[in-house]
Amino acid sequence: MSARATEDEGMTALMDGRTEDAVALLARAADEYVAEQDEFGAMSVLANLAFLYRQHHQLPRALELANRALSFPVAPADSAMALVNCAGVLDRALDRRARGVWMLAAQGFTGKQPLMQVICLAHAIGAELALGTSSGLTAARALLAQVSPGAPPPLMAGFVGAIGDSAGPHGVPFLAQAVGLMANDATAFTASTQTHWALLVERTGFGEPLALSLCVLGLAAALARKHEKDFAAVSAGVHAVFESCAKARGLDEAAFAALVQTNAGTLEALPDGLRALVPAGQWVLPLSA
Repeated sequence: MSARATEDEGMTALMDGRTEDAVALLARAADEYVAEQDEFGAMSVLANLAFLYRQHHQLPRALELANRALSFPVAPADSAMALVNCAGVLDRALDRRARGVWMLAAQGFTGKQPLMQVICLAHAIGAELALGTSSGLTAARALLAQVSPGAPPPLMAGFVGAIGDSAGPHGVPFLAQAVGLMANDATAFTASTQTHWALLVERTGFGEPLALSLCVLGLAAALARKHEKDFAAVSAGVHAVFESCAKARGLDEAAFAALVQTNAGTLEALPDGLRALVPAGQWVLPLSA
């Protein structure tokens, strides 16, 4: 069996939910690509594996695989998605290389996928903010001002959310601004932006009072997308957050869902609660957004 065939089998296992089989097959595919001297194939599979381990909160292993992937001298134009996966791992590890890898990914998308290019630039700014540099705020405002004319709420939420996602311990003010857009416009809560909402709940605390209001938003948004293509993905993401919030309170899922419903009235005050998470001087969204 060729490396490509092994990789395809691994990706099929992953889509089928057979995670352990997927990991074993993708690891074998990486070795086979190396044996075939296919640097692009090896880098791509290792980066996918690194992302998979990151998703399962196994950061040391994810970082090891990302480092292996980055060791292959593949041009950004050919490896943009692999660079994205590696940069995401470096973000979680608060690795100073994250910004540079995000910039390489942005370079790789130039002229081909402008939306992904902007997303990568936003992540790069977040990675800069994660280091505690003040110049990141100026860069964030400049980027968002440039892309805001004509950009619909889901895109703006995605851009500022990407900044918050990569800003590590400094990311809450930017995640709050992204979720604020979702609270003001239901169309901004999508399968893509839902991850920023989930991360804000995690970083502000699953057991905190604000989490209840955020879960009210998540439930309302999921119901509003019932007839959209991403409904299943949004619902799964919201369900995962509900599980974590229920566990933090010592409740079963049904009891927590009932608690969310009884707190539906807190949704009205959520925008004020989100603005309170943004210290003076850290607002980066254009006023018209």
